[in-house]
Amino acid sequence: MTRKPLDRLAVLIAATLVVASVAVPSVAHAAVQFQVGTFNMAGGHDEHGPKGEEAPEALVGSVNDRNPAFIALQEACRDWSTYLDDRLPNYTVKFDPVVKDRDGLVAQCEHPSDFGNAVLYRNDLGPDLAQAEGHSLDSPVGTEQREMLCVRFEANNFTACSAHLTSGDSDEEIAARRTEAFEAREILATTYADSTRFLGGDLNAPPVSDVTDVFYHTDYGFGATGGYKEVNSPCGNDIDDGFPVGGPPCRSGETTHDDWIFEEGSPSAQKIDFIFVTPSVSIESADATSAIHSDHDPLWADVSF
Repeated sequence: MTRKPLDRLAVLIAATLVVASVAVPSVAHAAVQFQVGTFNMAGGHDEHGPKGEEAPEALVGSVNDRNPAFIALQEACRDWSTYLDDRLPNYTVKFDPVVKDRDGLVAQCEHPSDFGNAVLYRNDLGPDLAQAEGHSLDSPVGTEQREMLCVRFEANNFTACSAHLTSGDSDEEIAARRTEAFEAREILATTYADSTRFLGGDLNAPPVSDVTDVFYHTDYGFGATGGYKEVNSPCGNDIDDGFPVGGPPCRSGETTHDDWIFEEGSPSAQKIDFIFVTPSVSIESADATSAIHSDHDPLWADVSF
């Protein structure tokens, strides 16, 4: 039987559609890229805490210059957090107070305002107001009841947390810090197990310590028992216990606290501020800058995941 021209055209179109459907590749999801930060605003510091609006105003300038996705804030007084929220229309600030003890009285900054943690985040990350939650870190009775504030961003499946562990060198304070670190890791591993995790905070402990052991991935060595990468490691994305080209160990980084103070001829500078991330996060760059209204340096990182 002779095929009609119209039939031959229909066969040709059908064959073309079959070939096209096989040849079209699947579309891969592009990596999310942005800048993140952590910063202790020093609201509880004797010198910086009594300052007025110049402290949060300086941070407003940094945010406008950098356009970060989020910043984990510690010692972020409630009124300073409100100021940031008002002056940064493209951002939201969630604040979580710290109580003095289990009596429920809220700790105070060095001016009349509540003391606590905050997370400042860009509004285009999604409507996540209901996803902010403060988690108790099980601080011992008799100490400030430290918390970790976390904001989950469902649209991009990541969680940003801010924590400020107990300070001081007494046996009780050191024990409190250990307890808080373990509790923070447990919360991250359970409540946020299915999310890419970012923990920014003032841990009041150096990179090699039994407190930071809890967070550093085991491959960093030196007693590390955690599962996280630290953004300001001199080894960048390499999680390793080595020393890069004769430099400091991977488990180290730029100083972030009192890096301009000298006591008895020796610098008291130390790294106690960190951003720990899920290992799948790629660190493009990191930098500890400076702040004139705090005894801590802001720590920034450009990341993708």
